[in-house]
Amino acid sequence: MSVKDYLQIENQSAEKFGQGSRARIEGDPETFAVADQPRFKYRGEKMNLGADNYFADFRAFLGDLERRGKLYRWRQRVNKDTELMPLMRLQYRGLPDDKRQVLLFEKICDGNGRQFDVKVVTGMYGSSREILGLGMGCEDPGDIYEKWHRALAKPLPPRLIDFSPLHDEVYSGPRLSQFGLTDLPAPVEEPGFSCGIRFTAPFITKDPETGTRNVGMYSGHFRGKHKLIAGIARTHHAMLYHHPAAVKRGEPLPVAIVLGALPDINYVSAANLPYGLDELEVAGAIRGRPVDLVRCKTIPLEVPAEAEIVIEGEISPDAMERGEPFSDYPGYLMAERGLRPVIDVNAITHRRDPIITAILVGLPPSESNGISRTCREMMLYNFLKYSCNLPEVLEVCCPEMGGGWNWWVIRMAKSHPSKPKQALQAASGMDTTNKVIIVVDEDIDPKDPDMVMWAISFAMQPHRDVQVITGRSPLLDPSAYALMNNPEERFYPPPVGCGGLLIDATRKGKYPPVGLPKKKYMERALKMWREAKMPELQLKTPWYGYPLDLWTAQDDLLAEAVANGDYFASVKK
Repeated sequence: MSVKDYLQIENQSAEKFGQGSRARIEGDPETFAVADQPRFKYRGEKMNLGADNYFADFRAFLGDLERRGKLYRWRQRVNKDTELMPLMRLQYRGLPDDKRQVLLFEKICDGNGRQFDVKVVTGMYGSSREILGLGMGCEDPGDIYEKWHRALAKPLPPRLIDFSPLHDEVYSGPRLSQFGLTDLPAPVEEPGFSCGIRFTAPFITKDPETGTRNVGMYSGHFRGKHKLIAGIARTHHAMLYHHPAAVKRGEPLPVAIVLGALPDINYVSAANLPYGLDELEVAGAIRGRPVDLVRCKTIPLEVPAEAEIVIEGEISPDAMERGEPFSDYPGYLMAERGLRPVIDVNAITHRRDPIITAILVGLPPSESNGISRTCREMMLYNFLKYSCNLPEVLEVCCPEMGGGWNWWVIRMAKSHPSKPKQALQAASGMDTTNKVIIVVDEDIDPKDPDMVMWAISFAMQPHRDVQVITGRSPLLDPSAYALMNNPEERFYPPPVGCGGLLIDATRKGKYPPVGLPKKKYMERALKMWREAKMPELQLKTPWYGYPLDLWTAQDDLLAEAVANGDYFASVKK
């Protein structure tokens, strides 16, 4: 369907239902109140606002975070160009994961003193494991992996509804001149280094030939009031499949950029799901109800009805513009200034009193890396455990400092000596962008870098347990620069791409006990510690010793004798 044909259908629909039939949010937006009555007009249905135990919309999610003490309202005026992201950065550089909050900035100005009515919120999707777990609908973040598996196993198709508060304000056609991208307070991410502003958010596109939908987490870099350039890697589905198909037809590719959707939309868009699996169907399974969609006003796409803001546009089949330096997940600025496709904005629609979602991208830890880390973990866990016949896989970790891509640790029970190698080979095949993959034993916490280092140091021999592989794609990894002869080689330096490292850090052969006191002695010490009102402990695994292979019943009796004061029991024998 062409854009022209789509607009004719949209105009007929508007005439049929009337412009005054839009749904409205009830209650005070300051408290993110949710009305008791249905807020969207379904075809004769009433909306279920809570039986599925997921949030009605983005504002309900923020309200839940605030009730839990996980949202802080910044009420004093903040400069979005010089102060907003530095304030968020202080959290990441100075607070542990469990202490971080979502920051809601209520009074925004820019570097020229212009004031905005629009609020900005950041940290809402991935500033901590707890917040991300809540975004998945899980009280315990450890439950997200099986929930993700169930969502992939039983996706739930979205449903189309008639109206949404998203269309309370529609700027298109002649009215578009009254409101543009620069009327939305996108913050400068790294003041002093960022050479532009952008949105990082879910982008929705469709294959113009097959209609296959893709929802990907990409960036739109501002180039004017109604123009962006597409921050989409060549290996991502929108640029790998959809845009070339549109170019072949000599047509622009319609794209919708979604700000302020529920968390599940953002997670599925960042997860790199297999091409052809509709991300919105997986999001529906996560929330336990179909994702409600409304048609865009100017392009033949559908978008989540709960969104705060949607930017409707078209990616040009031929127009390209040079990008400027920006920060990204490796923690360095991307300063290559390469050419990127232009996105022409056709419309901007939003709710009353919209809230801008600003995802911080850059040196980990950051929100984008928190999202990427967890999405990689959920995908890798599901892939290994359920697609590769490896039930021995117990846990995976893709640390933020590796950008979620470059450092993976797999914890597994070893039922057979071949299993660690199988897990390493399978993980390397899940994606071409991974770099270092490590397998550890089931008693090693993959989230604890000290324990992973212990495993590599004392359970691995490099000549036997390490394999170097090639054929890797570096994405934005700057270490690949030295392999390039020209910018065209950026995503696969010749002749064999980039390299990867597979490390089997599981124990081979027999090992003596872990060198800590037995559990009963540590438990007794812990009780005494607490009775003495000593400082609260954050015990790390392992916090007591346990036998492995090189330990006999006779050794146990001897150790117990020594613990009971008989230091020379072995001499007496």
